[in-house]
Amino acid sequence: MLIPLWSEPRSKETCMPDITAKIAALSRDLDTAHGSVKERIERISSELSFAWRLRELHPDKATEWEQLIGRALDQVNAAFSGNACADLPAAVEKAEQILEPIGAVAKDYTVWNVGHGHIDMNWMWSWPETVSVTIDTFRTVLALMDAYDDFHYSQSQTSVYDLLRIHDPKLLDRIAERVKEGRWEITASHWVEADKNLTGGESFCRHLLYTRAFMHEYFGLEPSDVPIDWEPDTFGHAHTIPSFLARGGVKRYYHCRSGIDQKRPAVFWWQAPDKSRVLVYHEIPGSWYNGRVEPGTTNSMIDFCKETGLNAWMNVYGVGDHGGGPTREDIERCHEMNAWPIYPTFVLSSTKPFYELLEENGDRWATLDQELNFEFQGCYTTQTSIKKANRFGENQLYESEAAATLASAQTGMAYPAERFREGWINTLFSQFHDILPGSGVRDTRDY
Repeated sequence: MLIPLWSEPRSKETCMPDITAKIAALSRDLDTAHGSVKERIERISSELSFAWRLRELHPDKATEWEQLIGRALDQVNAAFSGNACADLPAAVEKAEQILEPIGAVAKDYTVWNVGHGHIDMNWMWSWPETVSVTIDTFRTVLALMDAYDDFHYSQSQTSVYDLLRIHDPKLLDRIAERVKEGRWEITASHWVEADKNLTGGESFCRHLLYTRAFMHEYFGLEPSDVPIDWEPDTFGHAHTIPSFLARGGVKRYYHCRSGIDQKRPAVFWWQAPDKSRVLVYHEIPGSWYNGRVEPGTTNSMIDFCKETGLNAWMNVYGVGDHGGGPTREDIERCHEMNAWPIYPTFVLSSTKPFYELLEENGDRWATLDQELNFEFQGCYTTQTSIKKANRFGENQLYESEAAATLASAQTGMAYPAERFREGWINTLFSQFHDILPGSGVRDTRDY
């Protein structure tokens, strides 16, 4: 049984811990509640928790809002009598009416929910399973697009689109239609989400070169249509990376790992030694690239807004690593929470509005003129055979191209462009962040 909170006047110091304790107690009732009772408890407890944290962004309103939150809590607590909850619906409605002044501010904040399916290339499985996982994930995504008109999806890595070209070209054509609609966002500017420390400079150029050509051929996209490098799981990032990205038309960067115990800003300009730079969003603590759409995401939004002074945040969600992507539950939860009156605006989105907002406020962000390292340091000194093979492949391809160019110029010999392209793409694929570092099973590197 819940106990009314606001039974007598108390000091601010006494009320604040009482309020947070009572909100927590209300949330714990979810464990034993069922059906519509559970839904209402989750709704009002989530709204109260968010309203309480929203005070941190509006200190000038904190005292007023604390009183409203306390009164709303009393309203809900009073609806409980033993285990009977018949009065709960009316109590929740009344509590939300009390909280209306907070709700008006709450809706000025936005969570852009970006659907994504992280697909590791041969991490703990063989290549045939990677193909199967990719096809299954994309069929699911397209089915969700048929069912939900506002659902958007973002997908990186040219390798996953190329395997469709070979194994399911009709599926690739269906994706192309969604790309034209603007609902399927291509976030691939590289062939794979590659290691950013061991990969050679020429390889980075080829990642961009072959990816840009593929995207133009199969989706009609120009470099300006894909201005992002999506690297959520890469273990480290060399200082020179912005130089390659800027020259390849990339101006946005997304990642999660930038060094163990290294405090990074959520948003910053990342600058190379030659002064080239890209705008970076680094996932904040409490959020990750395999996220969910659920009430707890508002805590990350509040943390992000406190740090940046903005009123919107990008929540990357979807089952990942072994593919999967967004679920119906995620989409319907987004719709449900968006309808809660004392809650932020929840939108199914691409990455574009979030990065456009960051760019509009570009003068706010610090500049980091450094490498972003290291995580999983042992990956740089183990499984040396794949590292040796990578460097051998890079060097031999580069030297062979030079020799073939001279031979073609001097003798008229046909230049084997397609064979070189195939050799480079095999090498680029092997630079995936679980292959080249050696952080996968044997089938990973034997592919």
